[in-house]
Amino acid sequence: MAIGALSCTGAAALSFENINGKWCTQGGSEQFDKENLVAIVAATGDRRIYPIVSYDYQSDMIRVTWKNEKGENVHTDFSEFSRNGRRMVQVPNEVGPRREFYRC
Repeated sequence: MAIGALSCTGAAALSFENINGKWCTQGGSEQFDKENLVAIVAATGDRRIYPIVSYDYQSDMIRVTWKNEKGENVHTDFSEFSRNGRRMVQVPNEVGPRREFYRC
């Protein structure tokens, strides 16, 4: 892979370990594993499982591509990962607003 050769910043790219596991936010929680994104809505307790298509790891962002209820590929970007691995931010896009997540 030529990705390492193209990196000029010297910073290591984020990896699955940065996003793996359960994250909480004001609206509920999301849990990431290699195959699925499990979202639980706090207000209703509804549990939704979305298949993961891919993870794209960059130096300061992870793009998660997943299939919505219609079977369409959509993506969510996460950035602003804390050094201690306890916080990240969902970057706003057409799928959702900016949200802060904390390990739970």
